[in-house]
Amino acid sequence: MSEQNFDVWEVARDWVKKMDNLFHSYHQDSMLASIDQFFQNSHIPTHVNQTNEEWQATIKLPGVTKDRVKLSVEQDYLVVRITEDKRQEVKDDQEEVYHFKHFQRERERFVHLPNNVIPSTLTASFNDGLLTVKARKKNEKKRDLLID
Repeated sequence: MSEQNFDVWEVARDWVKKMDNLFHSYHQDSMLASIDQFFQNSHIPTHVNQTNEEWQATIKLPGVTKDRVKLSVEQDYLVVRITEDKRQEVKDDQEEVYHFKHFQRERERFVHLPNNVIPSTLTASFNDGLLTVKARKKNEKKRDLLID
C-alpha cells in the first residue's frame, strides 16, 4: 500500500511541475515575452522632433496593442499610459483542480510640450508598436535686436 501512495505523490509532483512550466515558461520570441520585456524595462523610448511649424513625438511600444494605450494632456505634458491586464485560468475536472491568476500593470511616460504647441491640434497614430503624436506650433514672430 505504501508503494501505491508513493506513486500517487510522484504523479502529483509531476503534475505540479507541469503546471508551473505552463505559467512560467514561454518561448522567448513570443508575444508574451515581448510584453513582459516591455513592462520590465523602466524606460519607454521616446524621440521628439521639432520644426518651425510642427512638434512630433515618436514613442516605441513593442508588443503593445492600441487598446492598451491611453493619451492625455496634463498641464504642459503629454501623458502616455500603457496598461496590461492578464488573466490565466486552468481547469482540470478530472483532478478537480482550478487555478486562476490575474494581474494588472501600468506604465507612464510624460513628454514635455513646448509653450508654442497648440494643444487642440494634437493628433496621434499607432502602427506596429510605434505611437506618433503630432501638433502644430504657433507662429512666433521673430525680430532682430540692435545692440547699443
